[in-house]
Amino acid sequence: MVDTSTVSSAAAAMSVALASTAFSGVIADARWVIPALLTIGLVAGTGVFGRTMRWWPPLVVLVQGLALTTALTTLFTKQALLGFLPGPAALGELSGELTRALDLVREGVPPVPAETALQALVCLGLGLVAILVDIIAVALQAPAVAGLVLLCVYAIPASLADDMLPWWSFVGGALAFALLLASGGHHQRWQRRESRDAVAGNIFGRTTSAVAGASVVIALLTGTVFTGVGTEGRLPGAGTTGFGTSSGGVGLQPFTSLRGQLDRSRTVDLFRVRGLTRETYLRAMTLRKFDPANGWKMDGLTQGVDASQPLPLPEGTDISTGTPMRVDIEPLGYRDPWLPVFGTPEVVSGMGPDWRYDPAAGIVFTQTRQQSRPYSEQLTLSSPTPQQLRSANGPVRIDPAYLDTTGIPPEVADLARRLTADQPTDFDKATALNRFFTDPSNGFSYELETAPPSSSSALSDFLFRGKRGYCEQFASSMAVLLRAAGIPSRVAVGFTSGYQDGDARMITTDDAHAWVEAYFPGWGWTTFDPTPLDDGRTSLPDYLHREPAPGQALPPPGVSTPPTPTSPGQQPQPGVVDDGERNAVPQPGRTDTGSGPWPAVLLVVLVALVIAACPAALREARRRLRLRTVAEGGPGAAGVAWRELLDEFWDRGTRPEAARTVRHSANALIDGYALDAEGSRAVRALVGAVEREWYAPSDREPDPAVAESLREAVAALHRSAPLSWQDRLLPRSVLRR
Repeated sequence: MVDTSTVSSAAAAMSVALASTAFSGVIADARWVIPALLTIGLVAGTGVFGRTMRWWPPLVVLVQGLALTTALTTLFTKQALLGFLPGPAALGELSGELTRALDLVREGVPPVPAETALQALVCLGLGLVAILVDIIAVALQAPAVAGLVLLCVYAIPASLADDMLPWWSFVGGALAFALLLASGGHHQRWQRRESRDAVAGNIFGRTTSAVAGASVVIALLTGTVFTGVGTEGRLPGAGTTGFGTSSGGVGLQPFTSLRGQLDRSRTVDLFRVRGLTRETYLRAMTLRKFDPANGWKMDGLTQGVDASQPLPLPEGTDISTGTPMRVDIEPLGYRDPWLPVFGTPEVVSGMGPDWRYDPAAGIVFTQTRQQSRPYSEQLTLSSPTPQQLRSANGPVRIDPAYLDTTGIPPEVADLARRLTADQPTDFDKATALNRFFTDPSNGFSYELETAPPSSSSALSDFLFRGKRGYCEQFASSMAVLLRAAGIPSRVAVGFTSGYQDGDARMITTDDAHAWVEAYFPGWGWTTFDPTPLDDGRTSLPDYLHREPAPGQALPPPGVSTPPTPTSPGQQPQPGVVDDGERNAVPQPGRTDTGSGPWPAVLLVVLVALVIAACPAALREARRRLRLRTVAEGGPGAAGVAWRELLDEFWDRGTRPEAARTVRHSANALIDGYALDAEGSRAVRALVGAVEREWYAPSDREPDPAVAESLREAVAALHRSAPLSWQDRLLPRSVLRR
C-alpha cells in the first residue's frame, strides 16, 4: 500500500511552494524561486526519510532544522565546511547576510531586487514554514489547520505591497489549500481499509490546536512588525517608528491628508543648492490617486528608465523651451527613496547607482531609502505666458487616471462648475480655482490645524465650513476641483526654494510643501499653488504673477513679483518626517492617539480568544443539532443519539475500539465510568434502540424513548465524570474527528 505520509509530505511541500508565489508581489525578479524550491524540497525530503526510518518525531523536526541550515549555508555562503556544512565561519557569514536582508526589508520600497541577502531571508522563512506545515499536515495529520500557516505566508507580502498581489498568486494559494485538504482526504480513505474509527482518533489533537493558535498569533504579530518597517505596507514616512534606521534623516510622506495638524519644534537642514538662478519648487514626487476618505496618494509608479542616462521629456510634453540651468544639490539631512529635482530634468548625475526616472510621474526614485550623494541636475524651467497656456490645445496624451473623478462629492463637483462657469479656457478655469483659495474674501486661511470635522467628508468640511489648514489641504482640494472641471491634475510634494545662504540656497524642513500641477497639451504639467501664504515662501511662476487676485493691480510689463526669501525658523510645512521625531508628528490620514502597540496586542488577544472558543462552539452547535434530530424522532434518530453519546465519552478521553459491537462498547463504557443504575439502564435502552434501527426491518416505527434515554445517559455521565474546563474548551470530539 502507498505510504500515506510520503503523499502528505509531498502535498505539504507543494502547498508551501504554491503559497510562496505571493512574494512575487514584493520581489522584483525571480532569482529567489529556485533556491526557495530547493529549500522546501530538502525540508520535505528530510521529513520523509526520518519517518521512513521511524525516527522519534521530535528528532525528525530537529533534523529538518539542520537540513534547512545546511541548505542556507550551501546556497548563500562561501565558507561552508566542505562546501556545504554549516561551520562557525559559514554561520557568521549567513548571519551577516540575514542582517543585511533585514536592512533591505526596513529600507526597501517594494518591489525590491532579489539580492542574495534577501534570497537567504526568504528561503529561511519558507523553510521554517515548510517545517511547520509538515508537522501539522503530516505528523499531526491536520492538513486543514496547516492552511492557517499558509495564510501567514500571504499576510506578509500582502501587508508590504502597495498594489494588489498578482491574481495567479491567489490561484496558487487556493491550489495549495486544496492540496492539503486532498491529502487529508486520501489519507483517511486509505486508513479506512484498516479501521474506520482509527482514522477518527488520529487526525486532530490538542497539540494541533495549540500549534494552530500559536501560528495565528505569531502571524498577527509578524504582520504588525513587518508593516511598520518602512516598506509600502506603510508608505515611506507613514509609520510611527520610521524605517528603523539609526542614522537618522528626513523623508517625505507620499500622500496628503484632508484633516490633521502640524507640530514641529525644530528645523533640520535638508539640501544646499548652488546654481539656482530662479526660485522654483523642488519636486520629490507626484500623487495621482484621490482617496475621498484620506486624501491623495501615489499610484501607478512604473519602473521607468535609468536615471543616469539622458532623460526623456515628461509624457504629454512637446515643448521644452524655457530657461536652461545646471544646479548642484547637496543632500544634508535628507534620506528617502525619492530624489528631488527642479523643473523638467534632462540629465541627473552623481547620485549613485540604481536610481530610476518615471517620465509619467516626473519622479526620480530608487528601491531603497538611502542617503543620496551630492548630485547635479541639468534642467529646463518652462516659462509659458498666460496667453500661451490659454491657447494650448490638442489631445491629452497622459494616463486617463489623471482625469479620474471617482469619489468626488456632488457638492464639490457643483462648486467647481460654478467657479469655472464663466471661464473660456482651461487655463482661466485653473487660475479661477487657484484664486478661490488665495482671495481673502473667500475666507480661507493658512493654519497649522484643520477645523474639527462636522461631516463624514473631510473635503466638503474644508471647502464649505472649516476653510483653514496647511498646504496639504489646499493642494488636495484644488486638485480635486480641477478634475471636477475636466482638467487633468495631480498633487506634487517637495520643497520651496528655501533661503539664500551665501552663494547657495539652504532648504530645510520648514520648506516642505505641497502644490498642484495641472496639465495643458504641449506644455505638460504646470504649477499652481492655492496655499494662501503671506510670508513669501511660495515660488509662483510668472503666469500666476500676471494673473492677480481681484482688486490687485497688474505689475508693470516685464516685471515679476519675486517671492521674499525665507529664513530658518519660520512656520513648519507638512510632508516631512524626521526619524527622530516621528512619534511626535501625527501622520496624514491617521489620528495619532499615542496608543503605541496596544491596539495590535489587543487585536492579537481578541483573535486568540476567538480561535480558542471555536472548538467549544463547534461542539455545542453539533450537540444542539443532534438533540433536535433525536427529539424529532425520525429515521436514524437512534444512530444520531448513539454518536452523541460516544462523543460525550470521547470528550472525556475514551473511544471504543472499532472492532467492538455496540453492546460490547456500551458495557465497557458503563464499567469504565461506573455509571449509576439509572445511567446504565439508559445506555442499554439506547443500545437496544440502535440495534433495532440498524438490524430490524426498515418499516419499523422509530423508538419514541430514544431522546429520554440519551438525556438520562448523558446526565449520569456528567454525575460520574464531570468535564474539566480544559475538556470543555478543547473537546476531543471536535479536535480528533
